[in-house]
Amino acid sequence: MLLSLLLSTSAHAAELEPYAMGQMWVTLYDMDEAAQADPAGYGDPEDDPGFKLRRARLGMVRPAEFGATPAERLGVSMILGMSAGSDPIPFAATGQLGLIDANISYAANENLTVYGGLVKVPWGRENQFSSLQLPFQDRTVQSNHMVSLREVGALAVWNAPANLRVQGGVYNGNGSLLGDEDNLFLFAGRVDWTLGGDHSQAYRSFGVVDAPVIGVGADVVYNDEAAVDELVVGGDLIFRMKGLTVIGEGHWARLTPTDTTVVDPAVLAQTTRIGAYAQVGYTVADRWEPVVRWETFDEDTALSDNGDLMHTYAGVTGHFLEDKLRVGGGYVLRMETGGANISNDTARLWIQGTY
Repeated sequence: MLLSLLLSTSAHAAELEPYAMGQMWVTLYDMDEAAQADPAGYGDPEDDPGFKLRRARLGMVRPAEFGATPAERLGVSMILGMSAGSDPIPFAATGQLGLIDANISYAANENLTVYGGLVKVPWGRENQFSSLQLPFQDRTVQSNHMVSLREVGALAVWNAPANLRVQGGVYNGNGSLLGDEDNLFLFAGRVDWTLGGDHSQAYRSFGVVDAPVIGVGADVVYNDEAAVDELVVGGDLIFRMKGLTVIGEGHWARLTPTDTTVVDPAVLAQTTRIGAYAQVGYTVADRWEPVVRWETFDEDTALSDNGDLMHTYAGVTGHFLEDKLRVGGGYVLRMETGGANISNDTARLWIQGTY
């Protein structure tokens, strides 16, 4: 009832905009070791040749904008959808329909906006990219496994002087939409500095910029859970000049078991994880975007096993119909730098449509 009232109120201030998006993968080739029981691995969806609905989104959105009346400053986002998942670790992808985004926002002034509900956690440049802007329709292993993409909580975004943007949030940190059962919280903070353009230009790879754009970011996340405390710190950089885009990002995480008598911990001893990636792309003729991405991830720096990996993505995407349609293809080279080698490379096509 409250959401219905808020939606009605905001609709009087400005029109709610419909949002729809679909992404599909076509696996042309998958280097399987076994037809039915491939070994699980980070960043490997274990897709067999065929079709896959990677993401589907449908909803209504109205961004909060500072105006003369409180109703004009109110924003809402309600998006339903599904995601097939990028790999089976730590959770199997179900493909079930659920909430993707569900929050209320308020523009307190021209530079400060607060959000409440299911909202993104402010960490990592790649995780701040919209899924619409991902050149391979897939995030890196570090982005998928170090911190949740979205959580239920509150977020404040302040566009500070000197082209700085500061974000801070408090969340349940347990991935549940129904409340915080352990009475513990996730705290996240991020600072961005952008030179030569606005922040939106520093959170996409496709397109041509008139002047060089440099974006630098740093973030920290602390998740106080019932059985494990997790601390994550990292930084990132993006450089854009004409059609060229170069991105680099790295994060370090420490997981520490605490009270293991009530809940089974994710790790049994203090564990350190590291992840990093570098990406280079170029926009050709305002339509084609060839991109190469290299990444590395180590789930436990004290061990040498199949949790140590290195991936290289290479592909090209075509942007059509004012970027409402994207069609591309590429190859994923997966290498295990510790443990046993697994034959798990993939060649795929992808398509994306938006409204």
